[in-house]
Amino acid sequence: MIVFLHIHKTGGTTFRSILEKNFSAACCHTNQTRREQFCQEDLEFAKKVFPRLQAITGHNIVDPLRFSVPDPFYATFLREPVARVISHYQDSVLRGPTRVSFEENIKTNTRLNNWQVKMLAGGENLDKAKRFLERCSFVGLTEKFNLSLHVFGKVAPCPMDLRYKRLIVAKDNAIQKGLLADPRMLDLAREHNRLDLELYAFALNEIFPKLCQKAEANPADTVSSYEVSANNRQLKFRFSRIYNKVWFRQIYKVRHRLFYPTDADLAAEKPWPPVMNS
Repeated sequence: MIVFLHIHKTGGTTFRSILEKNFSAACCHTNQTRREQFCQEDLEFAKKVFPRLQAITGHNIVDPLRFSVPDPFYATFLREPVARVISHYQDSVLRGPTRVSFEENIKTNTRLNNWQVKMLAGGENLDKAKRFLERCSFVGLTEKFNLSLHVFGKVAPCPMDLRYKRLIVAKDNAIQKGLLADPRMLDLAREHNRLDLELYAFALNEIFPKLCQKAEANPADTVSSYEVSANNRQLKFRFSRIYNKVWFRQIYKVRHRLFYPTDADLAAEKPWPPVMNS
């Protein structure tokens, strides 16, 4: 089973769409649970809703090694931390509730502070995050997206159609450009993401080259883009979306009301502080 940990603003939505069109209703989008963390009990329930389950993907698959999964194929994408943080902030301003400055937001928003390490390890534990990367069957880099897909195609557990259409593209990059041109903001982003910087360097210099070698590729290679103007396999892609949103989400809501009637029940399950709004 492919277990894809989708870290925000790393190109994961596009990668998820590739999984959806390849596996259709055998791909579970765990965000449909609307829970901060997808747990083992949720996975067991998903197996019943997706009888041929082959992949799970979501922002809430935190610390994936805690799951009991037969023959797991762990996968994730990482992004250069400063670029990721600035992109995340811009997105939260353009599409979300954020109305404060980057300088103020980075001091309080947990998603702008070593978020990649937190997602992989369940907390600010760099060693644990590195161990997860060492267990991963695939680690992609946003900056080398098409090469990463080429590697994924070589190491994936089954043949994959890698063609994609980018699904989320910022229409206004003014915020991002302004922050990238401000040395003080760049230093602030580095200061709050020291663990992520170490993790990314580890992935870039050690993990990704090994995967490239396994795929008979060179980390410096430039490969042809897999991007297309429209989603191919549209029927399978759309059926996956409908199955997840209309079927899985609604059935999960019923289960949620029956077994987790109060917010206190959910809070008791969280091993880390609640995620602040981005």
